[in-house]
Amino acid sequence: MKTLNFLSRAAVIGSAFGLLCGCDNRPDRTLSPPEDARWVTVTFRVPEGIALQPAELLYRSAQCKSVRYNSSNEPHDIPGYNDIKRLFSAQENSNIRHLRVAVDGGGQCHWQLNSLRVSFRIAGDNPLVKGKEVIDTSYIFDFGDYGLSDGYGTGRAKAFSGERLDLKTDFFPMSYISHMFNKTTLKLFGGDTDSGRWSRRYQLKDTRFITIEPIIHMEKNVSLEADKQRGFGMVITYPDGDEEHIRKVNPDYDKLLSINNQSMH
Repeated sequence: MKTLNFLSRAAVIGSAFGLLCGCDNRPDRTLSPPEDARWVTVTFRVPEGIALQPAELLYRSAQCKSVRYNSSNEPHDIPGYNDIKRLFSAQENSNIRHLRVAVDGGGQCHWQLNSLRVSFRIAGDNPLVKGKEVIDTSYIFDFGDYGLSDGYGTGRAKAFSGERLDLKTDFFPMSYISHMFNKTTLKLFGGDTDSGRWSRRYQLKDTRFITIEPIIHMEKNVSLEADKQRGFGMVITYPDGDEEHIRKVNPDYDKLLSINNQSMH
């Protein structure tokens, strides 16, 4: 009887541990925001010909840690992670999309929102896409110190401490022709994100509302390909037909904006 009682107690303890940690000793990733949780609302205005992707959320937990190993194979604890994808909600007969996200994720692990990634791309039914590999364009918003390690081409984070962040960026379709790999990639170019001026990553503090309104100049295409004639560098062809032979891998964004402004007058 004592053996049975011991086994019963062990089963109860084991079940409780399983509920807390989940399968394979992983932490419980269930979110349960408390009543006084902080929230952030993202509003995205979807331009014609653009496909908005599900948002990617990364939560971290100081309570439920993960183990990592250094170059000497020594273990060390880091905050646990919880990555989630969320769809934006749509308004009927509107191109406005909304997403409300809990900064304080709660749950048994007290999850805290660490990073939020918002991505979009040229829609698959656009003629520009035919025969090309389409790449997402992203914004990343960091709420903590352990953000997404991959910047997804967004650049370094810029600090922002206001309640409301409004973002409007001009984007141009950019094709990159690779003769080496025999493929062409297509993405939206909104400036060289290696420059802080055009970075699309933000370190936020006390921000409650984020509004993103991309301005897409779908007819202003720019293309890049290897300079076969010189054997080095790139040939960049701008929407007005002008060509540049340079070593850079990005067009001149100010020139694109100037071409666009001239065509509007």
